[in-house]
Amino acid sequence: MDRDGHHEVARIDDTVTAENLHDRAERVAVPDFDYLAQTIEGIAEGLTRRPPTTGN
Repeated sequence: MDRDGHHEVARIDDTVTAENLHDRAERVAVPDFDYLAQTIEGIAEGLTRRPPTTGN
């Protein structure tokens, strides 16, 4: 996953070749995205975020 939150969904499609089959299958079977960690981090951020201050 990129730092900006974007990550490509790994899939087996017509772009698979004999050379990249193993890598592609591994990416499908073992995603590089931790859904649980993202959820926990999002909740923690939402609970601890300070409201914006007004420009007084």
